[in-house]
Amino acid sequence: MEFGERLKQTRQQQNLTQSAVAEVLHVSRQTVSSWETGNSYPSIDSLIELSDFYHLSLDTLLKEDKGMTDTLRKPEVLKEIQPTIRNLSWINFMAAPACIFADHLNLAVTVLLVVAIINNKMLSRLDNFADKLGQADQYTRWRQTCWREYLIAGATTIGLIWVWVNHQTGWIEDFAIVAVVSWLVIFQAEVGHFRAPEHA
Repeated sequence: MEFGERLKQTRQQQNLTQSAVAEVLHVSRQTVSSWETGNSYPSIDSLIELSDFYHLSLDTLLKEDKGMTDTLRKPEVLKEIQPTIRNLSWINFMAAPACIFADHLNLAVTVLLVVAIINNKMLSRLDNFADKLGQADQYTRWRQTCWREYLIAGATTIGLIWVWVNHQTGWIEDFAIVAVVSWLVIFQAEVGHFRAPEHA
């Protein structure tokens, strides 16, 4: 029996919901669902917690699932690419506002835009690779990095209010664009979490 099927069967035998298991293990319900459907595997620490929680030996949990054994090696690879992803994220974090506010900062818009597009493509490819190696579902990964989006949204909203109060009409449109886009990204990510169906 594969790892995910064994988890689901054990949970159902103990009359537990995915949410109840998630609460005990301090992960999202989507993470538990992802483990049970075989879309991802738990980390070593979570695996030990699962073993204790379900009263199953690690040998029983891992038996007949070669994918789980391979996955236990993946965090090493993931750890190696995280600095690259982080650095590219910071470049995007700085380049995107610079492009939008370039007319006020006298920056080379075309050069910055090309750099941002190339960087965004690289970041997207690395994120996809990290997702394949990762131990969590999409919402859990969002929760780990959403502070950047909230920071941008909050700062630009405050900036928008400030320029509006001080009648700096030349800046209002720029701040409004960044603020609206940032809040839309946050809204889409958060609403998507609540719409995700729970597997029985």
